[in-house]
Amino acid sequence: MFSPLLFLGFLVVLTSFVLTRLSSCSALPLPPGPKSSWLGAIKLPRVYPWRTYAEWKNIYGDLIYIYVLGNPVLILNSASAVSDLLEKRGGNYSSRPVRTMVSDLMGWNWMFSSMKYGPAWKQHRKLFLKHFPINTTTPFHPLQTKEAHVLLRNLLQSPDKFHFHTRRAAAAIILQITYGIQINEKVDEYGDNYVSLADKAMSTLAQAGLFGTYMVDYLPILKYIPPWLPGASFKRLAFQWRKLTLEMLNRPFDLVKQKMKDGIASPSIVASELEDIASGRAPHENERILKNVAATTYAAGSDTTVSVLMSLFLAMALHPEIQDKAQCQLDQVLNDRLPIFEDRQQLPYIDCICYELLRWNPVTPLGLNHFVSEDDEYKGYRIPKGTTVLPNVWAILHDPEIYPDPLAFNPDRFQNPEKNIAQGINEIPDAAFGFGRRMCPGRWLAFDSIWIAVASILTVFRISKAVDERGKIIEPQVEYASLLISHPKPFQCSITPRSSTTVKLIQQTADQD
Repeated sequence: MFSPLLFLGFLVVLTSFVLTRLSSCSALPLPPGPKSSWLGAIKLPRVYPWRTYAEWKNIYGDLIYIYVLGNPVLILNSASAVSDLLEKRGGNYSSRPVRTMVSDLMGWNWMFSSMKYGPAWKQHRKLFLKHFPINTTTPFHPLQTKEAHVLLRNLLQSPDKFHFHTRRAAAAIILQITYGIQINEKVDEYGDNYVSLADKAMSTLAQAGLFGTYMVDYLPILKYIPPWLPGASFKRLAFQWRKLTLEMLNRPFDLVKQKMKDGIASPSIVASELEDIASGRAPHENERILKNVAATTYAAGSDTTVSVLMSLFLAMALHPEIQDKAQCQLDQVLNDRLPIFEDRQQLPYIDCICYELLRWNPVTPLGLNHFVSEDDEYKGYRIPKGTTVLPNVWAILHDPEIYPDPLAFNPDRFQNPEKNIAQGINEIPDAAFGFGRRMCPGRWLAFDSIWIAVASILTVFRISKAVDERGKIIEPQVEYASLLISHPKPFQCSITPRSSTTVKLIQQTADQD
């Protein structure tokens, strides 16, 4: 069946291909990469692309250039290439490409982490940093500690639901800070609540977020295809998912506005900013920016730390010797009490575990896409304007020259910082939080939430392999989802109190918090 839109898409690809080839004829060569057909018809790897790109490094090197249906794509496979381009040349590499499926069709265009580099993005980031200053998270420590205690109580009551309890804890922290919304400790995992909303909405972003998942990302003109047309299932999916996206943006924000009218709003970032707008201390147009920033904070804070803590349960079940070492240090320092943030300097091995959780299987294995604003030259290669840049976070954090035996979960690698610096190995895995000017501005809050949860869980619980009804050990598999936000695939483990003393410690928190 002939479609004018598809024919027009063909012309767009052909024109882009011809212009790219003509310009490259009179310039430096493009970086190496797999050859596409004369129309640039090559498919990006769909399953664990970060592993494929890491393998391609042996063939093409640190830079891999792919031309896909009119879209130039550059994969960066090393920390040095990322540093040279995304950080040292941040002015040219700090923008984001337009993602038609995610932004236009699914409605995620309010996420300032995905906005183009420019005045609008700077306004959003400025507002975020106003409430989450660089390297200053102390005001949030009481709330993070309290929610770590709630997590312990929930794990004690129903350890088999550890995934949900972890997600609830992450959402509870960010919702209270951002909107003043308190999540019930005993919230039903199947109920209509903000935890399940975050779960459902973020799962759609994870599914559609990897570049090249849907053809409409290559050919944006396809977004105009009627949803009933054969082959337009992506558009029908986008319309369904868009409802969740907009609910995540609007629902908690509207609740705060209503509570403020009723005079019952709890202290929060949104309430504080809305008061400034209402009193004239801030311009009215700030409300749209505030709404976007709040929703972005909700989205990011309610999901990424969940993957890290799920990795904790998996890694501890597989490595009892690491758990022994951590609990020995915790017992020596704490002496039958729960950890607090002031204990951190005396608990360096907990830091090591947190670093290794970030490195072992990074939450965003391909990071977030960057975009080349102007033609560039690097190491004798030409990088065209309009190129989408994929920083291979997984490859960087699994480089055997920097992280020896990279597939192993080994927190000990971070124990001797001075020796590591001297040898140029085992760098702190900051790459897990992005690069350059687009590095995650909430990374300190995220790390603190991870740290207090890891320290608290290991203080009172023993995590081990589960057994079936016949008493046979169930071996958990180290398998992660091949998605933008990668979580461990479902697995079972046993979570039991270490002693009657730790049970009392957990129970006492209900009266203390």
